[in-house]
Amino acid sequence: MLNEKGQRSLDVKDRILSVSRELFIKNGYNGTSVRDIAAASGTNVAHIKYYFSSKYKLFEIIFEESFDVLLNRIEGILKKESSFFDLIKDWVHTYYDVLVEFPMIPIFLLNEINQNPECLTNRLLKREPIKLFNQLSDRIEREVQKGTIIETSPLDLALNVLSLCVFPFMFGPLATKIAGKSKDEYYEVLEEHKEYVVNFVIKALKP
Repeated sequence: MLNEKGQRSLDVKDRILSVSRELFIKNGYNGTSVRDIAAASGTNVAHIKYYFSSKYKLFEIIFEESFDVLLNRIEGILKKESSFFDLIKDWVHTYYDVLVEFPMIPIFLLNEINQNPECLTNRLLKREPIKLFNQLSDRIEREVQKGTIIETSPLDLALNVLSLCVFPFMFGPLATKIAGKSKDEYYEVLEEHKEYVVNFVIKALKP
C-alpha cells in the first residue's frame, strides 16, 4: 500500500496533469503558463518542475495521451466490418470529434515538424503507423477489385483526408478572429463542414 506521503505525491501529480490538460485545451500551449497551472491545481511552480521538469515535458505527456486516443479510434474503424463509405464517414467524424476534444494536436505537430522533426518522427514510429496504413491499403485494394471505388492510391487518400480534417483546426484561431466568431460558434460551423468533407471524399472515390 502507498503511505500517506506517496498518496499525496500521486494526488499532486494527478491534479497537475488534470488541470494542465484543461488549460492546454482551452488556451493552447503558448496561452498557458506554469504559474497558471500551479494556481489552478493548488500546487506551486516547484511541484511542476519536480514532477515534470518543464511545461514542455508536461505538454508532451498530454499530447501523447490525446494522440493515442486518435490512433486507437482510427484503428477500431479500420477493423470494423462496415461498408467502405461508412468507413470514410467514421474516419472523418473521428478526426473532427477528437480534434474538438484535443484541439492542440495540430498546432503541436506543426511546431514539432518545424523545430524538432527527428523527435516527432521517433514518437510516431514508436506507434507503428505502418500497420494502420497497411490495413487501409488492403481494404482499398479489395474495394477496387469489387468495383466499389475507383483505383486509388492509399497514400493520396490518407493525405487528402488528413488535410481536409486537420487544416480547419489549424486555421481555427485565425478564422474566429477574422469572422468575429467564438470558438463554440466556429465548432458549430465545423459540425456542418465535416459532412461536406465526407460527401466530398466519397464522391471522389465513386466510379
